[in-house]
Amino acid sequence: MALNTAGLNYVLSTGSFASAAVYIALHTADPGTTGLNPATSARVAASWGAASGGVVTAAANLAFTGGAANGPVTHAGYWSALTGGTFYGSQALTGDATFNSAGQYTVTSLTETAS
Repeated sequence: MALNTAGLNYVLSTGSFASAAVYIALHTADPGTTGLNPATSARVAASWGAASGGVVTAAANLAFTGGAANGPVTHAGYWSALTGGTFYGSQALTGDATFNSAGQYTVTSLTETAS
């Protein structure tokens, strides 16, 4: 799943996914359209580069702490707030799919396309 209806509506009516999805959460399974399966790690603030060719990329690595030691990590979710807020969709992660033994996980590349 890429952007959900809330994410697409925001992009279409207001014009900037990057200014809406300012927090990223990790999820332990597919979050669906509502943000299910959040990991215990706190959300982290995201900054996005300029969109180009219908693609926007997180400007820096996203370092998470507080996850379950060796627990699963399958998706990054886009949120409007540090807690609560609006869920805009998610991106399936590739590569290493677990927190380390200290409950840490770093997303080294995160991109979203307008589709």
